[in-house]
Amino acid sequence: MDEKGKATELNEQGSVTSRDGRSLAVRRLTRADGPALQRFNAGLSPESRRLFLPHRYDDETVRKSLGRSADGEDLALGLWDGERLVGYFFLWYFRRRVPLLGIGLADEYQGRGLGRPLMDILIREAERNGNEGIELTTMQDNERAFALYRKAGFRYLRDVENVAGDGRIAIERAMFHEIKPGAAPMQEPHRPPV
Repeated sequence: MDEKGKATELNEQGSVTSRDGRSLAVRRLTRADGPALQRFNAGLSPESRRLFLPHRYDDETVRKSLGRSADGEDLALGLWDGERLVGYFFLWYFRRRVPLLGIGLADEYQGRGLGRPLMDILIREAERNGNEGIELTTMQDNERAFALYRKAGFRYLRDVENVAGDGRIAIERAMFHEIKPGAAPMQEPHRPPV
């Protein structure tokens, strides 16, 4: 990735800068990052976990998830502060015409101006990959994320049932970002690939 976080090769490292001037590394997660991903989830507050629980974090699910990224089926990226994973963001179903986007940040890194640059990285990667658009869902009461996504060009579609990582069904707002003119959202249910 170049200095703005744009990937020149998906496995290269780039960086983003927080609002307070801290430079954080961005790179594709590998199979070896499983323990860091589990520590990231364990460190989230209950409220952050309620808003961002894309899948389970048991050994098997993490292994499968990181394996899908290594095989190119998904794009799973990490935001690192030194050796600590502080952000997990992804495009699931990366080979489909419309992947699903997700972004989660450690509590103390929220509100530091990092969501937009991470989203911009994912949008650029989808464009480079030839995807037609990007979908996402966000909790109905997550107004801060909803506003951020709208500023980045996502439009609200409808409320949908989404399967959270703990198996509960949540009603969330589905949103769509058109990359290719005339692109349409996918019709499949919103659910994790693993």
